[in-house]
Amino acid sequence: DMLYVDKTSYICKLIENPARNFYFISRPRRFGKSLFCNTLESLFKGDKELFKGLYIYDKCDFAPYPVLHFDFSGLPMLTLDGFISSFRNQIRLAVKRFGITVSDTDDPSTAFENAINEIYEKHGEIVIIIDEYDDPLITATLRDKPFLDDIREAFNSYYKTIKKNAGKIRFFFMTGVVKLSNLSIFSAMNNLVDLSMDKEFAGAFGYTDEELDEYFGEGIDEYLEANPGVYE
Repeated sequence: DMLYVDKTSYICKLIENPARNFYFISRPRRFGKSLFCNTLESLFKGDKELFKGLYIYDKCDFAPYPVLHFDFSGLPMLTLDGFISSFRNQIRLAVKRFGITVSDTDDPSTAFENAINEIYEKHGEIVIIIDEYDDPLITATLRDKPFLDDIREAFNSYYKTIKKNAGKIRFFFMTGVVKLSNLSIFSAMNNLVDLSMDKEFAGAFGYTDEELDEYFGEGIDEYLEANPGVYE
């Protein structure tokens, strides 16, 4: 008894050109960014049957890749040590299923680079998905400047690692609320394609008028019949 609005045609556009494979998109909260990230993860893990009946089902080979999926919302920001420990643990959880351990003495960027190299050697090209990249940085702006600078530096090193290993990455996708240029942590990642204002992907999140008619038209009609005069 639920509706699913099929956005997989946009995923087809994203993955059809392997040479253009590093993407970012910003949208307000509650626009479906996390669901889109989960959909990408399922596709790159090769879970084809989940897509039966959707646009992409017969248009993609669903070849499985090792997927590293991060959600940076809600990382503890009370102390720098607490943040670093939690950041490292996110990496530990992401790579655990590939039989890789992360040392408690490694900083997050070093731990991540070691994990990327091990996974690539064992499984080939990697897919990296990052949801809510800006949440820790937004929280850190409410604290003192040295704390914010330390958080920014930790992420800067992390993203430099990703750029350094771009040749081992099949696909990279990142979401957030804040524009990339506002947080000054992506100077090294000049290969990111920002889709935030791209007209071709304007309908990838939220609902268009056409989708409201196609997917919700019956429910809207029933509501109006039950509540005559509401919108007059």
